[in-house]
Amino acid sequence: MPQPKTPKLSSILPGDISTYPQNTVITNYARLSHIPSMGLGLTATQDLPAGTTWYLATVDNYLPIPRRTFTAIRQASKKHPEWENFKKSIEMCAVYSERWDSVNFSLDNLRFLNHGIVERGQKEEEEEEVMGNVDIGGTAVTEDTMVGWSAWTTRDVKEGEQLVVNYLKFKHCPWANSCTRFLMPDGDEEIDFEALDKETVCEEGTSNVEILLTREQLGVYVDSGLERDIDKALMMVVAKWAVWDEGRGVFVIKVPFEN
Repeated sequence: MPQPKTPKLSSILPGDISTYPQNTVITNYARLSHIPSMGLGLTATQDLPAGTTWYLATVDNYLPIPRRTFTAIRQASKKHPEWENFKKSIEMCAVYSERWDSVNFSLDNLRFLNHGIVERGQKEEEEEEVMGNVDIGGTAVTEDTMVGWSAWTTRDVKEGEQLVVNYLKFKHCPWANSCTRFLMPDGDEEIDFEALDKETVCEEGTSNVEILLTREQLGVYVDSGLERDIDKALMMVVAKWAVWDEGRGVFVIKVPFEN
């Protein structure tokens, strides 16, 4: 099913995110649940007809991490356990965007969306199983953000049913592990991280790398599922490495990279 039109949200103008929803709509449609044999996942809070938009990227519910920043995080993870945990969290949950050449880390519960198979077979012409019952796509409101990206149901989903997506539809990240790589056989398309890191340091430099986090973004993250250590990895990084910058109005997280 193609991406439905983004729901009309009052007073949105092309290129204008000032009136865009500042909160995340995912909690209206999905809850964090314990899934047998899978761990944590998302289940529908109500019946969701095919084509229902149940997630919308806002200015507050995702954190873009470009290659330069991820290289610094990977280097920091070699010495600091909290950065190692955050690196693993990014690799487990973030989705690569080829357009912006960044991995996008969900600050809300979208990061718990599992890869999975859905049983169908209600009609003879349908396959008995398909990959996923939701899809994710992008029609951004502005050129430099993902605001406006959405997730929608590709078939009718019943209340309490798990929402799952086909990870293999996501783009491979050429410089980081991502959720799609967890489905590959061991040794398949392995990345030479050492070579990539040296290349990035030479081309872009990775000293003085900062991650900027607004109060609103941190609030979305705090309200998400923080049950396991890996789920609260960003919180541990903020607690140890972030300072509030009054002038910029953001938390500044300095990545401790050393050449």
